[in-house]
Order: sequence, then C-alpha cells, then structure tokens
Amino acid sequence: MAGISFDGLASGLNTTELIGALISVERAPVTLMENKLAENEARISGLRALNSQIASLAELAKEYSTAAAFRPATGSSTSENVTVTVDDGATPATLDFRVDAAASKQSGVSAPLSDWNGETLSITRADGTTADFTGDSLTSLVDAVNGDAELGVDATLIKAGSDPEGKTLYRLQLTSRDTGAEAAFTATANGTDIFGAGGAVTSAAADAQITLFPGTGAEQVVTSATNEFSDLATGVSVTVTAKAVGETVTASAANDPQAATERAEKLLKQINGLLNAIGSVTTVTPGSGSSGSTTSAGMFVGDSTVRSINDKIFSAAVRTEDGTSQAWFGVQPDRYGRLEIDTEKLKQALTDDPAAVGTALAALAGRVQEAASSISDKYDGILTKSIESRVTENQRTQEGIDSALRRLEMRETTLRAQFTAMELAIAKANSLSTYLSGQINTNNAAANQQ
Repeated sequence: MAGISFDGLASGLNTTELIGALISVERAPVTLMENKLAENEARISGLRALNSQIASLAELAKEYSTAAAFRPATGSSTSENVTVTVDDGATPATLDFRVDAAASKQSGVSAPLSDWNGETLSITRADGTTADFTGDSLTSLVDAVNGDAELGVDATLIKAGSDPEGKTLYRLQLTSRDTGAEAAFTATANGTDIFGAGGAVTSAAADAQITLFPGTGAEQVVTSATNEFSDLATGVSVTVTAKAVGETVTASAANDPQAATERAEKLLKQINGLLNAIGSVTTVTPGSGSSGSTTSAGMFVGDSTVRSINDKIFSAAVRTEDGTSQAWFGVQPDRYGRLEIDTEKLKQALTDDPAAVGTALAALAGRVQEAASSISDKYDGILTKSIESRVTENQRTQEGIDSALRRLEMRETTLRAQFTAMELAIAKANSLSTYLSGQINTNNAAANQQ
C-alpha cells in the first residue's frame, strides 16, 4: 500500500517487512475466504454445465414422449410428379389414385388503359365479400388493392403499347393470392366487368382433384384448394403438380424401424451420457502406485444434491409404472448404474410390435422428461435452486472479503503510522543522547583543565 517509508531511520529495523509479516498473519482469514470463493465458483460452473446437460435431455425427452415419435414412417410414390409426406405414427397404407386436375389461381387482365380517373373498382370474392377501391391514377389504384391484406388479390400493371398520342398504355392485372375455387373473384369498374371487352380471365381459380381407386366400385373423387391432399390415410398426405395431371399413381407409407431405433438410441445414449457425467464428478478414482498416479476425487463427491439427481434420472429411466422390466425390447440397467442397450433386440421389437414398443419408449421418455424438468426448470428446478443458493453464498463471501480487505488496509495504515512515530521518537532520543553526551564530554574537558 502507498505511503512514506522510514525503514531503519533510527532503529535499524526493516519496518516494511515487519508490517508485511503482521498483515500477512492477519490476512489468513481473508485467504481462506478467497479459497472458498474460488472453490465455490468452480462448483457453480460445474453445476451450470450439468444443469445445461439435464435441460437438453428434458427437451429431447419431451420431443419423444409420444408413441408416434417411435413410429416414424417413410413415404414413396410411383410418380416423380407426386410427393408423399408421412407424419410420425402414420399407418402403413397403399393408395391408388388418378390425378385429374391441379389447383390454380384466378388471374385476369383489363383492356389497355391510359389512366384511372377516379372510377370505383369493385372486387367481389366467391364468398360474396366485396371491396371498393378508387384512385386518381393507375399506380395509386394498384397500391390501394395491394394494401388490402384481407382481400387476397394482388394487382400489377403490364405495359400494353401506346395510344395514338404516344401515351403508354397498361393492362391492370388482378391475381388471387391463393389457389382453389374459393379464391375466384369478379372485378368491375363502375359496374362494368373489367375482364370483358378487350380484357380476359387468363386463368380460372380451380381446386386440385384426384380420383381414389379409379375404375373400381370404390372410386371416389377428392378435391383440395391446394395441390396438397392432407391425411388421405392417417398421417399420410400427397402433393401433386400440374405435370401429374392424367397420371395414375400409387402412393405408399410404411413403418421405418431403423429410424425408430435411431431415435430410441439417441434418447437412451443421452441418458447414459448424463449419468456418466454425474458419475465422473461424484466418485473417487484410486491411484495406481505402479504408474505413479494419485487418487483423485470428483468435484461433487459427497454432494447429496448431485447424488439425488443421479438417482432421480436413473430411476425414471428404469422403473416402469407397472414394475415390469424393459428388457423385452432391449433396455435394462447394468451393474454400473447405466442403461444397457441391445440395439438388435430393440430394432427387432420395433419391427415386430411398433405400437407396443413405441408406447413403452414414450412412457420412458415421459418419466425422464418429468424428472429432468424438475431438476433443471429455470424457476423451480432442484439444481437451479442449488446454483442460486451458491451464487448468493458467494456474494456474501465476496462482501466479507471486501470488508476484511478494507479493515486490513486501515490496519496497515495504522501500523505504518505507529512505526513511523516510533522511528521519529527514537531519532529524537538518539539526537538528545548525542547532545547530552557532547555536553558531558565538554564539561569533563573543562574540569580537567582546571
């Protein structure tokens, strides 16, 4: 700390070292608090990393907590112009159909126009909804139509040559934003159809149409406002294109045991990864005398909160609602407190009985999700609260350190003042002693001369 030093001025003592030694002794409690703070910071960092891993597991487990998640399916089509989309849990299906029509928008253009002089443009949709627009120019009319978010019609201007006076002509084009018969509309200017003389409807609004099981007694027409036909079978949708019109197509959906196995393994391995992470910080690893390694202890050895987290996750993964083993589909606990995964048995079970295995795996995921969420919830999680408690403890410790350091600073200032005063006092005493010795010597010399 800053200050004037009078080391050895009169006493010959190294007062700076003496003060440093005294402060060092009195600083011992501060050092203990600093060590405690550093240790707790490391624990907080470790707990946060663990909490993040648990939260990630909770998110994945939630995603996989429905039986459908373990019943993924694949779709196929005999036509490159028709795509098949399948949802998780889709039932295996084969659908034969003919593509009769693709969905289309309505579009039309007016006769060539040189300007728009305040006429009223009325656009009426198929459901009877009408919107009126006015403008003092073609541009402002287009802006007014496009500014109507609910109408569902877009407007644009297309050049159409010039009039005899050389003024540019435009056709007003109106196009529905959606496809399907319900997107049809009419447009009139002061009551006159703008798609009439000199204009035209260039594309009619129409639904897409397919015929299921064509040529059989079960033949059935299905329409859609878009080119997608949703849930033709449970979880199975098809999308057609204009190029597919006239084609007879077979669309299929089938279970995908390989994808289901990969999802199950992803969940189970993430559970094991978490249990391994907890194990690495809660166990003691003995050293080997022959290799020279020493015994090491995990950061959270003896920490009841972390041990309880391990038990909570493990129990959720292995303890079923009815107490039965999960070994029948290839999952069981091993002697190390982890999950043993028989991949081949798991895949075979998902092939043989996807519904039952999917239900069991979803139940496992649900239990794990509930346990992991109770631990890592950002408001009420067990580990979250433990972290918050340690952060609060560290704040108090830091406040104690800051207070102690201020006291030590004042103590050092006091000691420096005391030692400085002592040096000055000794210097004065030495000066007086020297003066007195001189006086005595002078007196003795005078007496001898007499």
